[in-house]
This record gives sequence, C-alpha cells and structure tokens, in this order.
Amino acid sequence: MDEIAIRDPRPGDAEPLEALITSHFSEGSSYGVDLGLDDPMYRVLVAVEAGSDGGASTDRDDAILGVMALRELSDAAAVADEMYFFDDPDLLPAAELYGHLEMGYVSEAATGRGIGSRLLERLHAIGAERGVDLFVADSWYHGGDDTPERLFDGHDYETIHRDPIDRPAAECPKCEGECVCEGALAVRRVEGDGA
Repeated sequence: MDEIAIRDPRPGDAEPLEALITSHFSEGSSYGVDLGLDDPMYRVLVAVEAGSDGGASTDRDDAILGVMALRELSDAAAVADEMYFFDDPDLLPAAELYGHLEMGYVSEAATGRGIGSRLLERLHAIGAERGVDLFVADSWYHGGDDTPERLFDGHDYETIHRDPIDRPAAECPKCEGECVCEGALAVRRVEGDGA
C-alpha cells in the first residue's frame, strides 16, 4: 500500500511537476521545470505510487508524489550560476565534479513516507557512478515539518553557509509565528574506497 516507484520523467510531467513545486511557495510564485530529457549531465527522478507489480504505474493520471534532480558540473563558477540562493563560487569547497541537487520537493500529502530520502539516495548512487565527488544543495530551510534541513542532516550533509530570508511570518508559506527561513548551502563529500 505504501510502495513508491522512482522513474525517469516523461514529456507530460512538466505541468504537474510545476504545480507540485509551486504548491510549496508563496501565492503568485512560479517555477519553470526542466525535465532534462536530452541532457546527459542532468538527471531528473520522479516518485509515484507503485503499481500492483511494484513498478511505476502506467496510468498517466497517477499523481506525482515527489521530484529531485542532479546536475553534474565541473567547476564552482558553473555551480554558482545554477544556484538559486547563492552566486559566489568561493563558498564551495574544491571538487573534481560537482553534483548540484535541484527540484527537491515532495507533495504535502506524501510527506513523511521517505520519498525525499529515496530520491536523494538514488541520485547519490547515480552521481557516484558518474564520478561526482561533492554533492551541493542550495536550499530553502524553513520552519515547516518538511524543511530540507532534516533530509540533508539525515544524509550526512554539512550546512556550510546560511543567510536569513527576511520577511514577516504572514508572508511565509511555511513558518508560523516567526519566520525562521534561511537560504542554506549544504554539501556532502563522496568518500572514496581509500585506494
């Protein structure tokens, strides 16, 4: 009953993914979705309910439960160009190949089912196979139960930089009482085999 399938995106997924992502934002915000269908350096994964055979259901009307993407980049300046909250490449530790995580969102109705962890673990495996030695996430840490800080802390990320997002709580879609939102830069080094 609680089975999740992780699959590659399909051309028709852009609109439901945009709706899923923007449901987390303040009213009036938007987000353009790149499915990365023709980009070998950009990998998008989508989480859906599993079919009765344990695989992704083939019903096109199945709700998308979550999404996360990995973009491989070879220098810090290119990563800084892709980041949303930060544009200073000097904030990033040196690496041979960066794995920039993007579009990490789970449907509010599916929060707490391990979907974010499953997507992240799958992208970690893909990135490591392709030579990524540093995963990078510039993320919105907020006061909601689904803050990405919990996900990254649980997967051995180190938050190396934080900048407060100054706004009243009434304008924040996640915080109650006082807005505690921050733009955060988290990294995870891929450990080699010691050779």
